[in-house]
Amino acid sequence: MEIRYSALQHDSGDVVAPTAGSDVFWELAPAVTSADPAFDKQMWIHSVLYRWGTCGYTAFVGTGDEGSGERPAATAFFAPPAYFPGSEGMPSGPVSGDAIQISTVFVEQPYMGLYLEHSLIDTILTEAERRGVAAVEAYGRNDADGTPLGYIPEGYHGWEERPRRSGSDLEAAPVLSADILEQQGFTVVGKHPRFPRYRKKLAEGSSLFSNYESDAHEILNNRIPLSTVLGGQRA
Repeated sequence: MEIRYSALQHDSGDVVAPTAGSDVFWELAPAVTSADPAFDKQMWIHSVLYRWGTCGYTAFVGTGDEGSGERPAATAFFAPPAYFPGSEGMPSGPVSGDAIQISTVFVEQPYMGLYLEHSLIDTILTEAERRGVAAVEAYGRNDADGTPLGYIPEGYHGWEERPRRSGSDLEAAPVLSADILEQQGFTVVGKHPRFPRYRKKLAEGSSLFSNYESDAHEILNNRIPLSTVLGGQRA
């Protein structure tokens, strides 16, 4: 099995994992509903691409056999917090002004167990550091008693899909497991028993899941100059 990572670009912003392309929990304010989530998500992607730059990565999985092709298996989105109005409904917010936010990592059911959450988060951390961002923050989900969900490699015990959301229902919202963020070196900065806010200051080194050196990461992004509203320099 082969895994390839690709940054969302102006000419390929619609190449995302299926569940990622139809969920707008983070992209719309809590009181706003969407009649066409897929359209609204595409509008959000292209708007952020034009106004800020690369805002997501997709992991493609293929068997490596000739002619077999590859499929988008997971997608992660990130941007300054102003681009995620859905965060207004998170009880441990807001995200710090010097940080960018990872909304979540959408992984398709057949590809859970490949640790794509970790590799995509590492890719985002590398990109954020390259762009001069001070820190990355994300919301995590704890169990009902306030403890981490007890993250177990999905490949061994399967993965329970969350129920479909209704409006701004946080219990079924696309929020990362707190354990995943902790394994990536994030620490709690906004306390909450169910939905704490995590932060990772950059230039602290990568996690054990990291795959990218700086040169390889520039190739991943096609060496396109990217600017940031947070004061980062162009590549």
